[in-house]
Amino acid sequence: MTNFFKFTLFVLFSFSTYAQIIPVGSGSYTNTFPGSDSAGRNEYPGGSPQLSGVAQSKPIPTNDWWSLLLRDDHVSNLFNYPFTMRTTTAGLGITYIPFGVVGDRQTINVGVQNLNSSRATVSNHSDWTVSMEWSANGRYLSATSGIGMPFIYLKKGSSDVASVEVKAGTATLHGEMILIENAQDGVDYAIYAPTGSSWTQNGAVYTSTLNGKDYWSVVMLPQSNTNALQIANTYKKFAYVFPSNTTVNWNFNENTSVLRTDFEITPDVKEGTYNTVLQGLLPHQWSHLAADSPSPNRETYSSIRGDLKMLDGNAFATENAFYGILPTLPYLANYSDSFNPSDMGSKVNLLENDALATWTDSYNEGQMMNRLVQTARIAHKIGDTEARDKMIATVKERLEDWLSYESGEVAFLFYYNNAWSTLIGYPGGHGQDSNINDHHFHWGYFIHAAAFVEQFEPGWANQWGDMINMLVRDAASSSRTDDKFPFLRNFSPYAGHAWANGFATFPQGNDQESTSESMQFNSSLIHWGSVTGNDAIRDLGIYLYTTEQTAVEEYWFDVNERIFSNTYSYSIASRVWGNSYDSGTFWTADIAAAYGIEMYPIHGGSLYLGHNTTSVQTLWNEMHQNTEILSNEVNANLWHDVYWCYAAFIDPDKAIELYDSNPDRGLKFGISDAHTYYWIHNMKALGTVKTNITANHPIAAAFDQNGETTYVAQNYSDTDITVDFSDGFSLNVPANTMKTNRDVDLSGTISTSFNQAYVGGSVDLTTEATGIGITKVEFFNDSGLVATDNTAPYMATAENLTSGIHNFYAKVHNSSGFVTTNSVQVVVGEQKPYLNQPFQIPGTIQAGNYDYFEGGKGQDISYFDSTVGNSGAENGDFRTDEYVDAVSDAEGETVGWIEAGEWLEYTIDVTQSGYYKMDFRYATENNSGGPFNLELDGQQVASNITVSSTGKWDAWATKSVNGIPLIQGEHILRVDVAKGGFNLGDMVFTRTSGLDYTPLIAEAGGNITVVIPATTTTLDATQSSIPDVDNTISKWTQIFGPSTVSFADSQSLTTTVSNLVSGIYKFELFLTASNTTVKDAVYVNVQNGSNGLPSVSITSPDDGDVFVLGDTVEITASASDFDGTIAKVEFYQGNTKLGEDSTQPYTFSWSNPAVDSYSITAKAIDNDAGTATSSPISITVNQRYYCNFRSDVHIDGNPFSTGYNITFETIGSSVKFTSELLDTDKSGVVVFLFKQSPFGETQMDAQGKNVFTKTLGGFTQGEEISYAVKFAYAGGLSVTKYFQYEVGTSCTLSFDTANPDFPVVMYPNPTSGKFTVTSEEEVYVEIYDVSGKKVMTSFDENIDFSSHQSGIYFAKVIAVSNAKYQILKIIKK
Repeated sequence: MTNFFKFTLFVLFSFSTYAQIIPVGSGSYTNTFPGSDSAGRNEYPGGSPQLSGVAQSKPIPTNDWWSLLLRDDHVSNLFNYPFTMRTTTAGLGITYIPFGVVGDRQTINVGVQNLNSSRATVSNHSDWTVSMEWSANGRYLSATSGIGMPFIYLKKGSSDVASVEVKAGTATLHGEMILIENAQDGVDYAIYAPTGSSWTQNGAVYTSTLNGKDYWSVVMLPQSNTNALQIANTYKKFAYVFPSNTTVNWNFNENTSVLRTDFEITPDVKEGTYNTVLQGLLPHQWSHLAADSPSPNRETYSSIRGDLKMLDGNAFATENAFYGILPTLPYLANYSDSFNPSDMGSKVNLLENDALATWTDSYNEGQMMNRLVQTARIAHKIGDTEARDKMIATVKERLEDWLSYESGEVAFLFYYNNAWSTLIGYPGGHGQDSNINDHHFHWGYFIHAAAFVEQFEPGWANQWGDMINMLVRDAASSSRTDDKFPFLRNFSPYAGHAWANGFATFPQGNDQESTSESMQFNSSLIHWGSVTGNDAIRDLGIYLYTTEQTAVEEYWFDVNERIFSNTYSYSIASRVWGNSYDSGTFWTADIAAAYGIEMYPIHGGSLYLGHNTTSVQTLWNEMHQNTEILSNEVNANLWHDVYWCYAAFIDPDKAIELYDSNPDRGLKFGISDAHTYYWIHNMKALGTVKTNITANHPIAAAFDQNGETTYVAQNYSDTDITVDFSDGFSLNVPANTMKTNRDVDLSGTISTSFNQAYVGGSVDLTTEATGIGITKVEFFNDSGLVATDNTAPYMATAENLTSGIHNFYAKVHNSSGFVTTNSVQVVVGEQKPYLNQPFQIPGTIQAGNYDYFEGGKGQDISYFDSTVGNSGAENGDFRTDEYVDAVSDAEGETVGWIEAGEWLEYTIDVTQSGYYKMDFRYATENNSGGPFNLELDGQQVASNITVSSTGKWDAWATKSVNGIPLIQGEHILRVDVAKGGFNLGDMVFTRTSGLDYTPLIAEAGGNITVVIPATTTTLDATQSSIPDVDNTISKWTQIFGPSTVSFADSQSLTTTVSNLVSGIYKFELFLTASNTTVKDAVYVNVQNGSNGLPSVSITSPDDGDVFVLGDTVEITASASDFDGTIAKVEFYQGNTKLGEDSTQPYTFSWSNPAVDSYSITAKAIDNDAGTATSSPISITVNQRYYCNFRSDVHIDGNPFSTGYNITFETIGSSVKFTSELLDTDKSGVVVFLFKQSPFGETQMDAQGKNVFTKTLGGFTQGEEISYAVKFAYAGGLSVTKYFQYEVGTSCTLSFDTANPDFPVVMYPNPTSGKFTVTSEEEVYVEIYDVSGKKVMTSFDENIDFSSHQSGIYFAKVIAVSNAKYQILKIIKK
């Protein structure tokens, strides 16, 4: 991305007439500025382009190395290699600066006598040259400069006198030539007047009439020359050959997958017979010359871009092989031994209902669309068409919104600005609108999304494609005669890469930061051209992709180690400027960001990043040496997923290890966990990208895994194709599919009888398998194999399902291998009210007390939150195990950080039907918040509720909403957020009047018990309230059950169901009249005997969880009894009863279990003494290794008033850090963990009561680490000393301050359990075990220690008055 200096903007806040709509297919744009949005956004560049001559008839070429000339009167940042130039009122200042800005430095100022021009304008430009013009008071000067040209070509008016002011070096006259030696940085120059001219010297100024001619030139001589006069005379033949035009043309040979670029200069010979221009080639050119191209055959210049090699000729050509791109990686992840298809399906399902924010900008919008695009592609590969289609619909709807303009709208639209020949998207971001920055970055996301939509909805491009082509043209028009857009706006065809800044506003010249997003733009054109059959756009994308890859490898990654200086510390440049490069970004100097910004986003278009495996290995080594990626540091600038995906190019096992060690990381904006998981496991299956094999199809690639080649190709067309690879392999690819040579000719689709189940219940699984020689079908769930079926139809039953979300998939086998089916999800358990009782209405609903799911997190069941984790955790410990950002504070149980697309559900019990008023509490620092809506059982009852600013996020106000119709009975009330930006507190409902209509009410009847051998029962909904019987449709639906029942008549209020077997069934009745649908549920329990047995499952901890010695294991169970109540739940370890609980939620706290492995079960007992036992879970308790430090020493900031506790605890290869601030005079505490060497900073997570934790991984046993803690708070900060800890060890209690001189008596010691502490001071006592863990605190001098195990302890006796203390050893017998 590019920062920019703001300049004069014309911002109009309202218009009396609506903007004009320009239709383009089904889309449209406006050519009139639409006005600003509510936040004052939407801008465009002010003023008019400063043009003259031929340039006035061409579209405006922003984003070039010289584009500041278009806007500013005079500029000082022109870098063409080798020159550095600035324009002045007197002409052109010329010098050479190896690195950095021009500033005021000039070696030569060339102009004409008495020139005093207030501005220099752009009079002409070609593919890599620009002509500047000065014109004032009858004086005229023109200067032409091109990239890589050591000459500057000058013209003057017929009556003007050429002028040269020499400001550095030694000048001597040699006829018509001025030689300047030893100027800035020891560089030499020559100025050539026409033959026969003479120069007149007046001090440092030289003038000439040029012998009646109007042309002259300046050359910078090679830095390494040993005889300036000799080489100046040699170069004289080039001095009179001016470039009148420069062109770049490309051609892609699909058969050989080689992109050829031809560079040509049209010479304008001013005198003599020599007719070639002296042109320098940059490293990305001279290292990729075509076999039939002339090679540089003259001197070499040093430049910021490396060796600039001179060619005596007007044409040359480069060739670059194109190794292909993919829409995503093929689905071969099942060859990665730790890959779990169920996990893959779950990760996709987390995003299938994701919404796009309504408050965004073009850059953030693009990133979030890409997040859905990449995840939807994975959903397609794994066979989850439902999730795929939901995400397609979300992306398509928003994309079409952007691509169509409606009168009066100020967001999600495109505006064509005629003055600057550009298409602007509103709302813009990062100067996309005001400075024409980053158009290729932004539009690349949009174009890629369009290619994705066209792939899955063929024909969409027929309606919307021309608007997408407008985006292509805006950033990279391939036509020099385009009447709306400049030729290759963002791309510099000679520099070989894009420039991001619209007007090159920085002193260092233009810049580009995120080459990976530039390459994404290039890949998006390849996809878009391929999927729409537009070879011109496809080949344009291949030209940009292959060319920019060579430049990125040279100038950003320095893969050949010939660009960066010896003093530069890194193997990557995050920003390349006109005359410098650096490792910073526009938002931070943190090197962690520098690596990530050159790789994000990684997807099927990013394979170029893995081409040079040696370079990847070198850079990966540097990345984990210079950042805390191996220790899972929490750092907003350290994009873990991007790093892991990059590492997977050469070390997927390490990438998988790091991924598995950090499941709770925060995800960078625009990244999905599903994509990371899919990428790293598929890279493990594929191996490295092969760069010695090409294909005759652009959407193809080859990989190598230990000598085995995987060939991959995507066919976007409707007919089968054969893709030929350069090593002779051919791959037949069916229409509209991706194919690999490792695909097994099998397919399978798994389905489940129901997507819900009762706890302890079952579902039937069926796999429709096709292919030759099927030998078996295996059915799996999250934890492993469920069943195997060797004959069709392939079926299985998953029984005794525990509460939670279960994912099922199947593997279809034959003798050649296997394929994995899609995965299906089954929700086991019910949504329940948080306080286990519905909210009574009239009454109050606390926003934070939303419903929970008895099987775990309620995401997509009782709520949807757009971010993982509770952002309110830093303010307390309220519901931190859920994703909803809820807190409990003085305002009550509230919800904050509310975003568009989120929703919350509450079970309510309405006492009486009627219209209700809702008084709700809210807070927002924004100008406004919302809207949000209320739904009752899926029917909207209140809409478009907005709030106004309260000034602060913690300043609460009340707003009323009237006329909300609520129906008597139990319902689900949903708060549905269309746009966030507010906090929500209590919602108080008051009945104001009865309804003015008779409501439609579904009443499915009471729950039913069926005793075997009966297999039928009757569902009776005749108690439903149906005002309009003739126009109401009723429908019974089975939600779950152990068998699929038969309805006698599913559309009758009364119906018989048959085929019942033992178990719990759920049925729902739907009543539909007009636009209203209501529903109610009834349960049927089919049982043996008069008492139905209860059901029970353990919900926490999870199977396989690991604890350490000293932990308390909190065991929670979910239990229910259909025909009665739960009397109690007993908890067992093996056959040993641990305890019991008789009230919900059923929990038991198992204190300090010994080191061992355990099998835990829960036993439910109902009111009729019926029992059921849960499936067992296994947990492990390991030895605890940790050290605790107590101190008040500070090394920076303010002193501590009391002190702090710091704990290091080893957990496998990770260390858990815990810090506790003991000071009571500090508020608003935020805590950071400091690593001493190399220095790193990581924010710790708040646990409440000034306790903070952070777990970092990647340590080895015996490693010594050193960390400190920074406590930041209102009004200042305090930093602890550094503490050293040996990983995998424990230590005795450690204190820093010396023991004070106050007497303490402690007796008896040793003690059998009780002892006394006396002192002249008022004291209290903290008891620590030998590992440093505090086990108790006593404010009584008589201390009862009986419950603790025997051993050695330490008593810390602390004076209340001054916190000084004594430490005494005590032995417990």
